[in-house]
Amino acid sequence: MLALAATCPLAVGAGPPAPSYADWFDRLPCVDRIGRCFEASIGGQPVEVIEAEAEYQRLHDEIRRINPNLREVYWQVREPLSGSAAMAVAVRANALGGPHVGEPEAAPRVTIHPLDGQRLAATRDLVANGSVRVNGQATVSRQNTLAQDTLPPGRYVFSIRYHGSLNWDRKSVLLTVR
Repeated sequence: MLALAATCPLAVGAGPPAPSYADWFDRLPCVDRIGRCFEASIGGQPVEVIEAEAEYQRLHDEIRRINPNLREVYWQVREPLSGSAAMAVAVRANALGGPHVGEPEAAPRVTIHPLDGQRLAATRDLVANGSVRVNGQATVSRQNTLAQDTLPPGRYVFSIRYHGSLNWDRKSVLLTVR
């Protein structure tokens, strides 16, 4: 019990961190993988939690109608960004996640989901994953890689995957490009 208290930065009885309306397990604070365990900025703007549960639910329903595969979008960038600024994603460990996911080990992996019918230029690449092997060989998958330096206007969800030295977390962020 002492070791757990030493690694968990929340005071006993403090309640869950933002978003407070989402699932929370105090002994494994990063297990839900909803972005609580790292900070992010996009285009120099902070990524902030969608505070009100009613606002989250309204956005959740709207996003799910557009793309049923997107869920748990608890985060947003409040101010619209330029198409080129939106391409700058930065991450860092926070007090909650530091002991659990560690410091960033690699650049964040970002998946961009257009919500307003934007067409993005992409190339199809084959990517080897050395951490997964079949018959001693790395698995290979196909990935679409963005082939443009700016995004067209509209709303997007960025799924940011934080690769830490101890574990990983993911943050899905709603943002608007002007």
